[in-house]
Amino acid sequence: MENYWPFILLLPVKPTAQSKILASVFSSEIALKVLNLLKIEGKTYQKDIVKKLSYHSNKSVLNHLKRFVEVGIVKEGIEQASVDGRKVWIKWYKPTVIGKWLILLLTSRRDLSSADIKFLLRELIGYYAKSIARLCKEYGLNPLYFREIFDKSLE
Repeated sequence: MENYWPFILLLPVKPTAQSKILASVFSSEIALKVLNLLKIEGKTYQKDIVKKLSYHSNKSVLNHLKRFVEVGIVKEGIEQASVDGRKVWIKWYKPTVIGKWLILLLTSRRDLSSADIKFLLRELIGYYAKSIARLCKEYGLNPLYFREIFDKSLE
């Protein structure tokens, strides 16, 4: 049996929202590059993204960031900073829950520490446990069946 990375992609429930998110990320190589530059935790500043992708037009990079905000992959904000004694406004982006998982989809497993993996698995299992519990209630399924599957995989 082939080994697989147990990656789970969190997506909104509505199919139209799913399509918009997936299309915005996988529509072009530059969209993937922009997403790859976003930090999983914390803010990534617009000027840093534009600078690192200087071989692409600023307009193209900014359009992808705008699209990511529109579909809910990232949140944007601005903050005031002092540069050479002047006050300037700096735009930043921070991934949403879905954004984090999309970034992780593009992150090599070798680039993740044991602490990162532990955090991700805890978060992942939390999301899926809630989803499984909700679906079991909704469809009258026995949740212990799924626990048995997990327990058997530990053997």
